[in-house]
Amino acid sequence: MSNNPVISRNPYFNGQTATPNTYPYGTQVNGQGVPQGDASQAYAPYNAAAQQQGMPQYGYQSDGPFASAQTTTMTYDDAMVKTFALLALAVLSGVGTATLLPLSSMMPVAIGTTIAAFIIGMIGATQRLVKPIFAVLYSVLEGICLGALTGALDALYPGIAVQAVLGTVLVVGVAAALHFSGAVRTTTKGFRIMMTVMIAGIIYGLVNLVVIWTGASQRMWGFSSMRVGGIPLGVIIGLVLIVAASYMLISDLEQVKFAVANGAPKAFAWTCAFAIVMTVLWIYIEVLRILAIVASDR
Repeated sequence: MSNNPVISRNPYFNGQTATPNTYPYGTQVNGQGVPQGDASQAYAPYNAAAQQQGMPQYGYQSDGPFASAQTTTMTYDDAMVKTFALLALAVLSGVGTATLLPLSSMMPVAIGTTIAAFIIGMIGATQRLVKPIFAVLYSVLEGICLGALTGALDALYPGIAVQAVLGTVLVVGVAAALHFSGAVRTTTKGFRIMMTVMIAGIIYGLVNLVVIWTGASQRMWGFSSMRVGGIPLGVIIGLVLIVAASYMLISDLEQVKFAVANGAPKAFAWTCAFAIVMTVLWIYIEVLRILAIVASDR
């Protein structure tokens, strides 16, 4: 079983801390420092799997640094309620921005909130437990960013906003169904492959932005407008990244089950929700990008 980097870099997931009712956390990754077995071990009794993989047990420890703190354990519903609350904040922020912000201000706002959300996301990813304020701030900032970006694109290509939302719901729904049915279970090897794809996608995106901003390419979407077999390169890359993000989402959902089974503290639900929201919004960005490239190619 693999896990989201937001979770994997967290001491609760990498064994660097001995706190009551906890276990280690992405991006949205047990591929970093936690020995993992194959997928069949992921859903064995969790404590047994952890023992087989050399992972620490996370029951109550009276000598832990938080021995006098939180003894109430997290439930699956705790994580899901917080996830939906954060997503609702992102959606409301996005809709408000897209409908109320002047078109001329949308791109500057999108750029500014992207930077702010990135900083908040990095801070949250390094916390032992993601504080609610960071999760809320990230969701609101990312919602404003995506709302501004969506509003600008919808002005160019009417209807793209609704299509992006529906496309995201479809992708997330399929990923969730694959997880709950047990049809797909993540592995360390699979996660590493998807992480490589994600990093390659980020590098490509940055290079492409430089090409567009410097005017090195006359195409609207830079390299993404180039055709490979008659299909825009950006569409191909976007589809690959959606697959990677969906795999990450399945991993995030696995981590929620793992946390519950190992008695993570109730406050850890914010960390799980934070990771899931980051992944869902990533999926939305890729869906929106694909739709914009296709619309501009008509």
